[in-house]
Amino acid sequence: MDLRRFLVNLLSNCMSALTGVGLTFFLTPYIVDTLGKEAYGFYPLSSNFIMYAGIVTTALNSMSSRFITISLEKKDLKQVNVYFNSVLFGNLLVSFFFIVIGGLFCYFAQHILDIPVNIELDVKLLFAFVFLGLVINVSSSIFSVSAFALNRFDKLAMINIVMNVIRLLIIILLFYIFTPRIYFLGVASFFSSLYFMYANYRLTKNIMPEIIFSFNNFSLAAISTLIGAGIWNSVLALSNVINTQLDLILANRFFGASEMGVLSLTKMVPIALQMLLGIIVPLFLPELLKAYANNDLKKMKANLDFSFKAIFIVLLLPIAVFFVFGQEFFKLWLPHEDSEQLYLLSVITLIPFIIHGTIETIHHVFVITNKLRLASFWGIFISILSIISVILLCKFSKLGLYAIPTAALLTGIISHLTFTPLYAARCLGESPGYFYNRIGKGFGSFLILMLIAYLWKYFAIISLDSWQGFILNLSILTVILLVVCVVVFFDKSIMNKIYMEVKGKLNI
Repeated sequence: MDLRRFLVNLLSNCMSALTGVGLTFFLTPYIVDTLGKEAYGFYPLSSNFIMYAGIVTTALNSMSSRFITISLEKKDLKQVNVYFNSVLFGNLLVSFFFIVIGGLFCYFAQHILDIPVNIELDVKLLFAFVFLGLVINVSSSIFSVSAFALNRFDKLAMINIVMNVIRLLIIILLFYIFTPRIYFLGVASFFSSLYFMYANYRLTKNIMPEIIFSFNNFSLAAISTLIGAGIWNSVLALSNVINTQLDLILANRFFGASEMGVLSLTKMVPIALQMLLGIIVPLFLPELLKAYANNDLKKMKANLDFSFKAIFIVLLLPIAVFFVFGQEFFKLWLPHEDSEQLYLLSVITLIPFIIHGTIETIHHVFVITNKLRLASFWGIFISILSIISVILLCKFSKLGLYAIPTAALLTGIISHLTFTPLYAARCLGESPGYFYNRIGKGFGSFLILMLIAYLWKYFAIISLDSWQGFILNLSILTVILLVVCVVVFFDKSIMNKIYMEVKGKLNI
């Protein structure tokens, strides 16, 4: 693996993730206090519709990066242009479909969801602007593939950072000049999507001048190839949506807008971690694809093992800290809400992350080896089991709002400990226990991090009653845990290589 490129991509993408998380962190308390948790709950719900749309677009788009990257690796520029333009014009066609669907949903929204009458129009406008942003994103999604194919995720990260700043400035401007409305968040998303489309277009022109935009390069055969390979990714996307993105709709239908608002407030931490995964995990895919394209399975497995260690630090370290300090966080962040309820809901939601976070890049094995069919069928089975469990628990248990994350917890553990590691090992020609060994080590290391965090909290001499004390506590603890992770996971050769790369970058 090109360690220098990986470090540049990692640092830039972490900065990108921080801007997105920071935007949510600072705006949420203000919006909840200004508009109420009922109104706020519809914003993350509207964002979930982007994931629903992904079920359709994934069939065409998910494998485009794979085929374009492999064609580039083989120096087949004609095929690169065929795949690129076929996806571009295919996405434009799909966008018209979303315009129709979005219009119908916005018109009948009050019959589909439980919306308080006093904010009905505002919620409809919120969904309208979010759908317009979705159409723009779908139409231009192929432009981000160039950065993927050339392993320039740092370029995408900078675009994301600027986009988040634009969104923040628009929100501040609208809330300052006009009476605050929930649909202002949709307006900000729409204009930031316009910037994202333009910036990615310019990026493609700059780093991949070989791309020629022409309908003459459109190929139904290429579309058929991509959909044929990607349809199973769409099925996986459907299962992911059912498992993780239907919770707010179910809360709205079973418990009303107010309880949906409560559940939406617990989404900040899981969404932040999911955002980190969405940014960090793809960093490993280009190298994995290249190794597979060159039939170098040994290098591919080595890159997988390195990815497990890096993702453990990025994902499980903050989860360990949150499990110990989460209630104090909610007390400070949302002082007028029930911090214990928000904390428990968040913990239940995050438990499956502990398991699949130890081997997150395992899911790319199915994409790389193009063995998605069986994984897709399993995903649908687990999704159906999850939705049935949620409905039964909501209707017949006394868990109330806790029923929704509890059902996802049970089905998530079943999936992450059975089919996923077993089938991935089979795809790589390894023994059935190949990934269980890594899961066990990852879980044991997580418990050690939690123990250290708990001892730090128990013996802490710095008060947690203020943001200053809270941040100082977590800053010192994070450094300690980071040192522990680095010492445990990385040998001297890797550490020396990282040190030399950082030293060279900083001109020390």
